Amino acid sequence: MSENKIITELTPQQEALIPVYKDKWLKIALSTERIDEYKVTKAIQTAYQWLTREIPEIIFVNSPYAAFKKLNSIGYSYLNYSILSNLRHPLINHEYEGSHNITNSQQLKELKKEIFDLAIKQLHAVKHQLEEYEDDVHTSGGIQNDFVISEVCFYDFCIGALNLPYNQQKWEIFKNIVRYCGWIFEYQNICLISNRPTSLFFDEENNLHADEKPAIEYADGFKVYSYHGVWIPEKYGSIPSSEWRSHWLLSEQNAELRRVLIQAIGYDKICRELGAIELDSWNEYTLLEIENYTEINPEHPQNYSESMHLLKMTCLSTGFIHFLRVPPDINSAREAITWINWGIDPEEFAVQT
Repeated sequence: MSENKIITELTPQQEALIPVYKDKWLKIALSTERIDEYKVTKAIQTAYQWLTREIPEIIFVNSPYAAFKKLNSIGYSYLNYSILSNLRHPLINHEYEGSHNITNSQQLKELKKEIFDLAIKQLHAVKHQLEEYEDDVHTSGGIQNDFVISEVCFYDFCIGALNLPYNQQKWEIFKNIVRYCGWIFEYQNICLISNRPTSLFFDEENNLHADEKPAIEYADGFKVYSYHGVWIPEKYGSIPSSEWRSHWLLSEQNAELRRVLIQAIGYDKICRELGAIELDSWNEYTLLEIENYTEINPEHPQNYSESMHLLKMTCLSTGFIHFLRVPPDINSAREAITWINWGIDPEEFAVQT
């Protein structure tokens, strides 16, 4: 095939190969097999040699958390070099990756997107969990996660199914690093490789999810809980969602976690368990009153001499229900909306929007 030939659409035979390549790399992206340290070491050393960089010390750890613990103990705090970024684009003619040609194929966009989404969800969940350990580890610096596996899948299809010209040595090095390595942490004179998780769970929509157990767990005990794609703390994730308690809503400060609790517990059960009374409604908003807060939530010692008022809001596009606490002297839903909108009446707010 000519080096400067542009492919603008795929043949039926090429389209039929897309799920083959996708399944191949999805299996690698979701693998929980232990990494082969010999193959990883060889891949990293070959990459540095080809890039004419000094080969770093390679250290294997069991989880991203262990990687940062190790980095903190030896004083490394910033990303020094990225072999992955320097190995990308193994195709000889970069026009193939432009916005006006082959990548406009909807099938190829989906080929990359599904794998990218699965990997990036893992990355975000793990990084969120690491933030919970900020007192224990400082996570400054970069993480080379295997979300580049979506790019490798794309290139594999371009090279194998489309027969596009490519740099064979560069491609083999790039492919082997992504295929054999877990997470890569590259710092000056040192490269840490985190092993893969021992377990990984998703729901039917490919969101990270597990009930009463971690959605991601590593051999050293580092674990991440997730409820249908939303990171949740262990205090919720380790308990079956069917046993989640309504009064947690009254102390949970994170709006996304409140939404998850509401979704799992259910609005009717929440009102029943909290003894909520509907005071007023306006469009998709309802003002609720909860009396005797200290009796409903005995785990919190604050003494409330007044009732608690909550504004229930239903998102018209998603159907999700949200609660926000408003002052107890507010007795109408419209007044509560005005208070939340910093004094702007909802009718006026709608006009401004």
